[in-house]
Amino acid sequence: MKSLPLHSQHYNYLQRSYQEYLQVLGYAPGTVQSWSVHVREFLHYLESQGIQSVLKVNTSHINDFVLYIKRRKNKRLKTAALSSSSINKIINAVNVFIKFLNSTGKYVVENTGQRAEDNIGERIILTIEEIKQLYEATFLPYRENSIAMGQRDRAIIAVFYSCGLRRTEGKSLNITDIDFQRRLLFVSKGKGGKQRYVPIVLKSLQDLKDYVEEGRDWFLYNHKNRTGAVKRDKTDHEALFLSQGGNRIDEFYQRLEQMKQRAEINKNLTLHGLRHSIATHLLQSGMDIEEIAKFLGHSSLASTQIYTHIINHHDEGL
Repeated sequence: MKSLPLHSQHYNYLQRSYQEYLQVLGYAPGTVQSWSVHVREFLHYLESQGIQSVLKVNTSHINDFVLYIKRRKNKRLKTAALSSSSINKIINAVNVFIKFLNSTGKYVVENTGQRAEDNIGERIILTIEEIKQLYEATFLPYRENSIAMGQRDRAIIAVFYSCGLRRTEGKSLNITDIDFQRRLLFVSKGKGGKQRYVPIVLKSLQDLKDYVEEGRDWFLYNHKNRTGAVKRDKTDHEALFLSQGGNRIDEFYQRLEQMKQRAEINKNLTLHGLRHSIATHLLQSGMDIEEIAKFLGHSSLASTQIYTHIINHHDEGL
């Protein structure tokens, strides 16, 4: 989608301005990039329909675009249609773009993009027993798996499952964001630039403490030096999660995949799957949906209510 041509200087300018608007509002870099790409597709679609200015955009044009993305194929999978979650991301990007246009005072465009029906079957939920298996697998032998890596793996589970953080929220965490005294995790870079405090259960607090006070220091050294471990010159001293190179982890996929394999879990597990899992487990335990929304950092209850459908969906399959 990045390569979609935009011939209109007007549209190119609006796309760049929208990207800056998201950055100013504090959206995560990944969101800024992906939403800008989605809006480029929207503007490209308008051009293909002969609409060269947003001043001419009306409700029917937006609804036609939503219908278009619901029908178009997934560019990566070639034949498969877009998932409902992918469609909703595009709609969200366009909705915020329209909000941006209206905020300038130069345009008046109705915000009518509707969310697609969530495909509940797409959401991977681990059972509580599978979470336990994943946790116990953190210290199982695996090539160069050290005690420090095991401690980091348990800290990863603490952040993304027990605290229910999004990938970008966890990636951005610094050591100082953990308040061990008050048992709170400070999310400074939440979705939409929002901040929140998340409570930490005692076991997860201990896992985080073990990693911060013991295991994390291991990643500050080069252990492949022939004369012994040597402290690295350049490391990220603020980041909570460090890579083997001593820098802030950019991608958690490899560690999660290794944990999953050692735990013998046959599900397509992602960090967001851990977030879906804790939300589902909290709802099943009887926690109020408003409290779960606050815990997850949802701005709307509609985002949280999908978990009631997930529970019903799983119950029907029993």
